[in-house]
Amino acid sequence: MPDKKPGKKRIHARIVEGLGSEICGGGLLPGDKLPGDLELNARFDASRTAVREALKVLSSKGLIEARQRAGTFVRPRSEWDLLDPEVLSWLSHKTIGEGLYEDILELREIIEPAAAGFAARRATDQDFRAIEEAFRRMENSTDDLEAWYAADADFHLSVLRACHNQILVRFAGIVQTILSVTLDLQKEVQIDVSVGMPAHREVFECIRDRDRRGAERAMRATIARGRKTLRDRFGKRARSTA
Repeated sequence: MPDKKPGKKRIHARIVEGLGSEICGGGLLPGDKLPGDLELNARFDASRTAVREALKVLSSKGLIEARQRAGTFVRPRSEWDLLDPEVLSWLSHKTIGEGLYEDILELREIIEPAAAGFAARRATDQDFRAIEEAFRRMENSTDDLEAWYAADADFHLSVLRACHNQILVRFAGIVQTILSVTLDLQKEVQIDVSVGMPAHREVFECIRDRDRRGAERAMRATIARGRKTLRDRFGKRARSTA
């Protein structure tokens, strides 16, 4: 049944987002017990059914577990579904932690160069236009961090889509989420985003020129900047990728 207020999220979705953000943001720690149904009903002005639906969703994402006669508890972070873009989006730049950030960068190092290489072989004219449009927006936004990162996200997502691999494209949500987290990190360390433009230009030009190896190499260079951000943010050396 649709909500009475236009644009209002379904109640159980609001509960999922509220509790998910609280758990992933550190407001509820692993081992903590969630409030009972009555308190959650009151907090979210929701029915018992809506609360139970929301808890089922959070359980499916590995965030919580129900214990018979004991209640519902936050599970260890090692059991969270970290390939779920929603779970990643609920982590903040303060709670994501160096280890997970590095792990995601390593995943990007596996996925995105391969996607760029496939894009160099398979991209359509429409794909080229989308990649170029995002790149031009990046060029024109180096003095506007938020606009630059919006264009950067579109650039990487356009490359992923241009690979025309149904499995690789499924990682788009993860890439988009980590780029959003990177924006917050960049704000803290105040890195000049213009230094990343040459590598992005090379990705675009190599895809345009059907240079698979060049596209893969250039994409690795763009992701290497993320490691520099990591070092600047955490004050430590990122793990070797050798």
